[in-house]
Amino acid sequence: MTTESDATRSLDLLDGNFYVNDPYPTYAWMRENSPAHWDTTNELWGISRYDDIVEIERRKDVFINSDQVKGGYRPNLPADPAIIGLDDPFHAQRRALVARRFTPKSVADKQPQIHAVVTGLIDAAIAKGTVEVIEDLASPLPALMIGRLLGFEDDDWPKLRDWSERTIALGGGPRYFNQDGLDAAIEFAVAAAELYEQKKTCPMDDLMTMYTTAEIVGQQFGQGEAVSDALLLLDGGAETTRTVIARTLLLLDAYPEQWAKLKAGADIGVAVEEFIRYVTPIHNMCRVANTDFDLHGD
Repeated sequence: MTTESDATRSLDLLDGNFYVNDPYPTYAWMRENSPAHWDTTNELWGISRYDDIVEIERRKDVFINSDQVKGGYRPNLPADPAIIGLDDPFHAQRRALVARRFTPKSVADKQPQIHAVVTGLIDAAIAKGTVEVIEDLASPLPALMIGRLLGFEDDDWPKLRDWSERTIALGGGPRYFNQDGLDAAIEFAVAAAELYEQKKTCPMDDLMTMYTTAEIVGQQFGQGEAVSDALLLLDGGAETTRTVIARTLLLLDAYPEQWAKLKAGADIGVAVEEFIRYVTPIHNMCRVANTDFDLHGD
């Protein structure tokens, strides 16, 4: 049973330092003592039990992404027009536009070019003598690959990396809104809009070309929506890749027996799936309840 002291324990769930400084004991405490915990600082509920999170995901009639008052997927900020700021049926339609690019077969077909990119990054880093994992590998890799997916030139990857690193924090709520992040979002929007117009006359096998002719039933889809979805893909892909690579290396250093298993021939595909699950590159996701709702009686 949740005690009064449990319920009033102060947790700032939007503090970046909370996630950097080993949040796992706090997660365990929440699940045991306060699974629906009220964060007074940010005026939101922290939900920590698996079954409750599944219930929230299933009840799309109650928990929405598109709220314009308390926030959609970003806490205390109005939802924007990207895929993740929409509810069904528009969310499903917009997601379907890009889903085929992320099927197991589509990803497998890209393995040779991904292998070539990773090998090139590692060779260049080793040639320097000292490897900085984020700078030399974890951030260039997604910037380059997502840039190709969207239709940018390979030479644009440093700018894409810069834009993703400057805009990603904006999703953490009002306290993380700053002029530099907003400037980066505008810079990306200008470049993406130019790419959108270019693809109208010079179509290629990329997402921006697809966006130029995309149609959503019952909703406008044009340049603005294409730019919003492109930035979402850039930030989401870059952040998850950077986080998983960096935190995994730290964990392998902390647990050398796991590193020894990899060197001895453990299945790297299975290992990567476990790395993603354990590291949890997306720390939290916001939904807004449009009516009162009980989660398993809480």
